[in-house]
Amino acid sequence: MEKLKRVLIITISISLVSEISINLWVSDFRVSLSVIIFSLFLIFYDNLKVINISIFTSVIVFLFRTGIDYAFTGDMSYGIVTNYPAVVFYIVYGIIFFIINIRSQKENMLYLFLGLFSCDLISNSIEILVRTGNFQISEFINMIRLLAVIAATRAFLTMIIIILFKYFKLIIVKQEHQERYKRLILLTSNLKSEIYFMKKNIDYVEKVMENSYKLYQNLSQYEIPSDLRKLSLSIAKDVHEIKKDYMRVIKGIENLTFNKSEFTKMRLKDIFTILEESTKRVLEIEDKDIELSFKCESNCRTQKHYALISILRNLVNNSIEALEQVSYKGKITVKHYKVEDNHIFEISDNGIGIKEEDKKIIFNPGFSNKFNASTGDIYRGLGLTLVKDVTKNYFGGKISLESNLNEGTIFTIEIPKNNLEVS
Repeated sequence: MEKLKRVLIITISISLVSEISINLWVSDFRVSLSVIIFSLFLIFYDNLKVINISIFTSVIVFLFRTGIDYAFTGDMSYGIVTNYPAVVFYIVYGIIFFIINIRSQKENMLYLFLGLFSCDLISNSIEILVRTGNFQISEFINMIRLLAVIAATRAFLTMIIIILFKYFKLIIVKQEHQERYKRLILLTSNLKSEIYFMKKNIDYVEKVMENSYKLYQNLSQYEIPSDLRKLSLSIAKDVHEIKKDYMRVIKGIENLTFNKSEFTKMRLKDIFTILEESTKRVLEIEDKDIELSFKCESNCRTQKHYALISILRNLVNNSIEALEQVSYKGKITVKHYKVEDNHIFEISDNGIGIKEEDKKIIFNPGFSNKFNASTGDIYRGLGLTLVKDVTKNYFGGKISLESNLNEGTIFTIEIPKNNLEVS
């Protein structure tokens, strides 16, 4: 039924377009652009049989034209005699199209043009012969010349449409690929942020395991019940298993992100574009009216783009949260510039600001003044800790902040040029 609907729509379109035409030499011989639609239909709907479509189209066009002629003249026989040669045209066109097998060579532009030209020229020539029956040689040659011009023109226009269709299709595919690329970058940066913390936690796990084993050794030197000694040893073993599980998870995520989605280098302006577009989407989804401004002075390349995206995104998210309680229009600015041999990143907002007593502990693990109002759960407070650790330990840089209560906050990240740029 779906195929039949498509065929009906296309054939009706062909019939309508065929009414916009001019007559040449022979009475009722029409030249229109409907052949272009017909040829495009045959080329792109390659799941339908060419001969069947040609016969179906010829019948619909014949009935449509005959119906119109009958409505104007009241003579059914006139409509039949006048329009039956059109049936010959579409059937012959389809037969030649099938024999030449244009569909299999539609990527070959020269073959496609010559094939469409041949279908058009031969079909038109046969239609005129059916309508008249005889021509003088000179008249027939003149007719062929004009039909060749018409066929070449319609074949050329058909190819232009096909080329434009492919061009716009490529643009759409490219845009989709870019969108997927941006989402993949953001996803990978988030995964690598989690890996960073997991690796950091492994150090704590190692210390817990070491202390548990030391406790077991110390207990063994005293007359302590064996159950307690076994318990301390069991704790050390369990912690060791937790560490191994951590390592397996980290290895699995790293294999996924490094092997399948690792992009070697990325320009700063591309990073800013990804951040800006992703932040806009978040604001649209959450229906927040916040003005964004992203300005990037340099367009150098870096291999540490995942880490950079991670810290910038964390700070932008903090700025969004700082603007949730204000009644005025919020504004967030992300700015990059260079000072001597350092890259400077500033993330500022006009939000509620940070209390003076909180400035000293805001980077400490677990610090958070945010909680879920529905559940009462406090957020884990690792965003700024991650930002500081990555900035200091991974980039060899430093982070500072300026904030005034109810006026806004500016986070400044300074990264040495040699730790960020690559050639």
